[in-house]
Amino acid sequence: MERLITKWRGGAWPAGLALLCLVLAATARAEIPTVLTDTVKSGSGTIDVMKDVTAAELEAALSSGTLLLAADLNETSSAPESPTSQGVAIEELELILTTTEGTFTFSTFYTNTTALIVPEGSTAATEYYTLFGQTGSNELTSSTSTFDLSQMDDVIEIQNISYTGEILDAQINIKLLDTAVKTGDTEQFFDYSAGFEEFAIVLVQDANTLDSANIGLADAPSTVTYTASTPSGGDIAAPSGAPEPHWLLLGAIPAVLLARRQRR
Repeated sequence: MERLITKWRGGAWPAGLALLCLVLAATARAEIPTVLTDTVKSGSGTIDVMKDVTAAELEAALSSGTLLLAADLNETSSAPESPTSQGVAIEELELILTTTEGTFTFSTFYTNTTALIVPEGSTAATEYYTLFGQTGSNELTSSTSTFDLSQMDDVIEIQNISYTGEILDAQINIKLLDTAVKTGDTEQFFDYSAGFEEFAIVLVQDANTLDSANIGLADAPSTVTYTASTPSGGDIAAPSGAPEPHWLLLGAIPAVLLARRQRR
């Protein structure tokens, strides 16, 4: 480490300054809101949350007992779906947290639309939570410069999250509904294509902005039936007493080490 130098424009930076830059770059990577690397392909998938956020940041995001996910739909725009209105239905969703105290699974979730849909292999309609969206970007703006809210369509709120211990791992399993597409327009609209759905962990203000925009609802075909609702109390509740992200403290550590070395 003593010999570590970073060349820049023909010169060199001291090892401590190079280390400072590397640490700051690494900690900035995990800033929330952030798009998650793993996607849901062809209707199902497992998202490794820890690829994109640190344990401390995830704990801060879960401090209100919920996890807010923005969803970007990438569906085929074939009738009754269109570039301005697309949809999918969620059959199953679970958040699995592994902590120093054990494994915790949460499967209670909410979106602001539901629909009575006949699943594949059945003749009876069942109510499912749904997501709406559109092709391409929208006119919304992000709350931070590192996250593009204009690429997102809708919000999932994973609820009733309570655990003990320190988070070691976190995964989200999502399965979209196989619909009986020959039954009617509602089933055809909420089927999924061979594309992928992308997700992001978002802040409360981003989630409320997306929910209020109701992207894709206005242009939904009149033959597609669904119900729109809002959570009790209106907007998604803001976290209370969220701890400060630990990367603020980490950023100061290299500077302290550098100062000590300079005094030697």
